[in-house]
Amino acid sequence: MLETRAYREGQLNFPKLGKLETLSAKNVWLYEAQSFTPWLAENLDLLGEALGIGELELKSTEVPAGEFRLDILAEDENGNPVLIENQFGKTDHNHLGQLITYMASQRKDATAIWIAEKIREDHRAAIDWLNAVTSDGFDFFAVEVEALKIGDSDPAPFFRAVAQPNNWSRAVDAKVAADQHLAEGHILRMAYWNSFSEFLKGKDPTFSVRKNNKDHWHEFKIGRSGFSISATINTQKKRAGVELYIHRDPFKIAIKGLEKDRTKIEQEIGATLDWQELPGKKASRIALFNYDVDVTDENTYSDIHTWMLDKMQRFRVAFGHRIKSLDLDSEHAQEAL
Repeated sequence: MLETRAYREGQLNFPKLGKLETLSAKNVWLYEAQSFTPWLAENLDLLGEALGIGELELKSTEVPAGEFRLDILAEDENGNPVLIENQFGKTDHNHLGQLITYMASQRKDATAIWIAEKIREDHRAAIDWLNAVTSDGFDFFAVEVEALKIGDSDPAPFFRAVAQPNNWSRAVDAKVAADQHLAEGHILRMAYWNSFSEFLKGKDPTFSVRKNNKDHWHEFKIGRSGFSISATINTQKKRAGVELYIHRDPFKIAIKGLEKDRTKIEQEIGATLDWQELPGKKASRIALFNYDVDVTDENTYSDIHTWMLDKMQRFRVAFGHRIKSLDLDSEHAQEAL
């Protein structure tokens, strides 16, 4: 009764709502090769989550494949290749042919993802046909990409699958189970990082972890912008890692400069490192991994924490002064890219 009276007298305060605006990918990223593909390579988790295919790990970009180059080569949680081809505008026959060529070279289970602003109807039908006639384990997706924003908010990417594997209907029917699995992954990672956070408070408070981190990595400052120590966990591969991550190194000046001192660096850290220039990416990394560890088992936390902190401290000592003294001749050009 009071609500009715308030409505009549105009006393109700309605929530302020914004208008959802759709933006084309071209309006947001401008260029496919120079902007969208590098951005997607850095944000494969968004694509994996949108398609329900789990975590994707970047392997390389602009990968030679015969006369063509694959935009992005990734790997799914089972270690199988994921081939990603991007284009702006409407899909065309050339990109369809390239996608088939890429998949024809695969000798084990693989997933192909064709991303465009608009998937033509005949190309959607072609992807459906490929999913129907190819062997189990070879999956094709056709995905439209755009961006959404409300008012003055930053645009948010939006991926929509318009063609998917034949068994995808079962996956859609099992969305609740898939969401539960994703949530379980988040819970496992949060549990690990929260435990590591408490461990650091007692052992080395110069490092700190944000609470309830759901990602498979956490970055720590090392004294120079664009560089960080990154601690990583991978529940599927049973792997923990520590790495120096160089965010802006498109010409690989930084990693090559550090590699000149590789022998001394590896002696100081006490292990052989994986020096990854990541061709085609702006970033580079120098990593060390600890295999056959179960980050889902709380009983193993102490050992993993101890190993991780030890390597983080060694990385800070070995790389800290070296990155500060790096003479990056094209540093300003790199940061502008």
